[in-house]
Order: sequence, then structure tokens, then C-alpha cells
Amino acid sequence: MRNVGIIGIGYTPVFVSKRKDVNIPEMISEAVENCYANTGLAPKDVDAMVFGNMHTFEGVNMPHLWAADHIAALGKPVMRIATGGSTGMSAIHAAYYHIASGMHDVVMVVCFEKQSEGDSQVGLMGIVTPELMAMLQAGIDVSGSSGMGAIAGGSAGAIAFQACSYLARSGAGIEHIDGMAALERRNAAKNPYAHLKDANATAATIAETPLISYPIRFGHICPTSDGATVAILASEEKAAKLVDEVAWIHGIANCASDASAGNILEGVITDPAEQMPCQIAAKQAYKRAGIEDPKKEIDYVEIYNGFAHQTLMFLEKLGMCEVGEAHKLLDAGDLEINGRCPVNASGGVVSTNAIGTSAMNRVTECALQILGRAGEHQVEKDVHKALAHGWGGLMQYVTVTILADAPQKS
Repeated sequence: MRNVGIIGIGYTPVFVSKRKDVNIPEMISEAVENCYANTGLAPKDVDAMVFGNMHTFEGVNMPHLWAADHIAALGKPVMRIATGGSTGMSAIHAAYYHIASGMHDVVMVVCFEKQSEGDSQVGLMGIVTPELMAMLQAGIDVSGSSGMGAIAGGSAGAIAFQACSYLARSGAGIEHIDGMAALERRNAAKNPYAHLKDANATAATIAETPLISYPIRFGHICPTSDGATVAILASEEKAAKLVDEVAWIHGIANCASDASAGNILEGVITDPAEQMPCQIAAKQAYKRAGIEDPKKEIDYVEIYNGFAHQTLMFLEKLGMCEVGEAHKLLDAGDLEINGRCPVNASGGVVSTNAIGTSAMNRVTECALQILGRAGEHQVEKDVHKALAHGWGGLMQYVTVTILADAPQKS
């Protein structure tokens, strides 16, 4: 397997609720052009493309084909990826294997979401419906009495079960979710590409937002964003010829448990806060990256957190701290940009959520921290190794990527 690194990153100028000034292909092209401008590369330098977004969200079939002109993909092989919320990191992983295997030398990853031109809730139900039909055929009771009523609350309704379980098991309180959300909104205020920003956010101001479904408040929830992200990956040999600095990929892994809808049935299959797939994927990624103690060896973490409690929960499941310790790190200031274990200096998904890009942005933000190009939200400590986490399906599919400032030794 060849060494692979990220040599270029491009974002749309803004991530906001509604980009009325551009259509979908035009918006995507902004990120593509930005990436080429940042690297000095051109379409001729790219061998293949990986394209990702949430299936069904915009209601457009095969977007990778109708956007071909705008992503400069004509004449190049293109792979379409859709794995739910983890799509962006799955796309990065696909590009990694394109190169590590020797199939291609340079691959561009293009991910987007323009939720203002679709209906995310309808899109989610379109994904859940096939599973629901299979459950009915298997004779599973899907009435509200069995827990499926959570679906009616959308993502927040289902996630409320997870958040309650996490609080009960960890010893954290709703005030810690408030504090985590406030920290990330303050971080987002330093990120020019973030959607929801509040430099003055505190746990108290978040606690004033309406309660949606206990313990989830409005201030704990991610926005629906329009935006696109692009990254260029290259082999070690090719990268040496094209750029001066590279964020190297040392280890990747993913893991899924049972069918996603099954997780929200009361008393059936798994506890949605257990997150065994996260624990398994993390261990695999650490092994591949040669990491023995992530608490000591990982300098920076980007968590996929559509809801604020997930930052704390996944830090524990990834082994960055012991179970029940994440909220104590928050209280001690260790998770701040200048802290011992900085997390989501970008503002995280809870601040910016163009879903097709959300998991990808965790990787690109780690890369920017390693390269020292994160601007005002650059963490104070030197970042030699970073961890990016992705989450898809309904609580049961996890991706992990480990990046470093030097290529991996064979």
C-alpha cells in the first residue's frame, strides 16, 4: 500500500442556510475552483474523481453526471458515494484506496449539499422506509409503543434517546451539553466558513433556547447548510512533485452494527449510546496508524456531532478519555482551542452542516490544523497527529481517519 496524503482543500465561500445566488452545479464549482487556486494545480493533474452527497435530499438523480462540467470531470473516471451522514469521509476513504492500491496517483474528492433545494426530513424518511418495510415483513412491531414513534420527531426525536442514555451512563448533565454547544459556537466565530457563530455564547445562553425533546435544546442542534467541499489526494511520489506540504493519511477504518432503524426500538438490539462500531473502528484505525495510546499521541480531534452531546460521547468511545470523563475535560477547559485536548476548533457539525460535506470537513479541518493553515481557529499546540470522526445512518455507522505531518514509515 502506498502512502497517501491530502495536498489541496477548497470550500465554497460560505456555508449558509440558503445560497439563492447559485444553483447546485455553480455552488459546487466554487469549491473546485477554490481548491485548484489554493494548490496551483489544474484539471489535467487529476486522474479520477470521487463524488458524494446525501442520496434523495435534493431529489436529483445521478448528480455526479449532471455536475460533470462544473467539476471538470469530463473524460475522467468518477465514483459516486452515499453512506448517509458519513458520506464525506467515505468519499475520502474511497479516494485513499484509489491511490494506495496504485490505481491512480491523484484523485479529487467533491462533496456537497444544498438543503435549501430539497427536503431533508423527506429525504431521511426515504432512506428509512425500506428498512421499515423489511421490519414489517419480519413481523416486528413498529407501533409507537415499541419506540418507532421517535421517528416522528425526526433526527432530534431519535437522538433524544441517545442523549438520555449518554447522560445516565456518563454522569454528565444537560448543563454540560449546553457548555459543549457554547464552546463550539465560540470556535465557529473564528472560522470564516462556519454557519452558526456566536463569539459570546455561554452555557447560560444556550440553556435559554427552547427544549425540543429532553435533553435536546434548540441550541444543541446543527443547522441545515448549503455548501461544498473539495480535497485533492495524491501518492507520496506524486505529492513530492506537486506541492511542498502534505497532510498524510496514516490509518482509516469504518464499522457498522445492526440495521439503523433497529437502534431506536426500545429494548431491542443496541443502546444508541453504546457506539460499539465507533470503538471497533477507532481500534482498527489506531492499529493501522501505529498508535498505542491515543490520549498521548493524538494532538487534535474533529468529531462529527450533529448534536452537541455527541462531542462528549464520541470522545469517550474513541478512547480519547475514559468513559464518564469527557464532561470533566470540558469543565477543566481541556477541550478549548488552547486546551490540552482541543476538539472541533472549526465549530463542528453542530455549527455547520451541509450533510454531504460534514464528515469530509472533519478530515479537511484536521489537515488544515496539521498544515498550520486553519487561520484564526488554529489551535495553540503543535498538531503532529489528528483524528477525524464521521457518523452515518441512524447512530450505527462510524468512520475514522488518522492524519499526520509526515508520511508513514513502511
